[in-house]
Amino acid sequence: MTSLEFAVLALSCALMLGAVARKNLLLCATADGDADMKIAPDHFSSSQRDYLSEAEAEALDYLRQKNSGNIDLARTLGEQFAALLIHEAQENFEPWPQGMANSLRAHHRLLLFSYVVNRVVAELSPDSILAHTTTSAFYSEVEQKAPQLDRYIRDMASYSLYILCERSASCSESEVGKIYARLCGDKDNARLIDEGGHYYRAYHQACSDLHKQTQYAQV
Repeated sequence: MTSLEFAVLALSCALMLGAVARKNLLLCATADGDADMKIAPDHFSSSQRDYLSEAEAEALDYLRQKNSGNIDLARTLGEQFAALLIHEAQENFEPWPQGMANSLRAHHRLLLFSYVVNRVVAELSPDSILAHTTTSAFYSEVEQKAPQLDRYIRDMASYSLYILCERSASCSESEVGKIYARLCGDKDNARLIDEGGHYYRAYHQACSDLHKQTQYAQV
């Protein structure tokens, strides 16, 4: 359970206590005693949203996304990104996983992939709830299915260089390539710069194509 899901669960309990007086929420219990919160209506007027706290509004938005099936779609997308990353590692670093154990290039190709996943998700997700769900599922799936890769994609000190580039007006494929070359230990190596730009383009295209196959419901 992610932190957002835990917050939603806690908030749902609180909302249930004051549901009659505060909001028109419907609690539907299943046969085995589990409960699934359904929201009526499907949207909130501006006056209704003003009545809710920011946390309550986010929790209700999460429940609407969950009831529409979008949360499950977002989780599946994150798992597909993880499968793509694991396949990339297995195909390119033979023997697997020993072939990448001491390779800076392997490390930073996987880190670049992780950065691209986050960038594509931020660019294409309908909202921040689905974006968070997708990236959380991505990291969780890698940790479970290929724990030897987890430390590569969570190298936040190196990752921060890509974030700084993204926030600058001059960020481009060539700038991403330069960061990749720098992280690989040779910032002026033209071959490494081109290699970083190439992988960035390839990963961005593959991840974008995968994301666009996800048919989120409109809520």
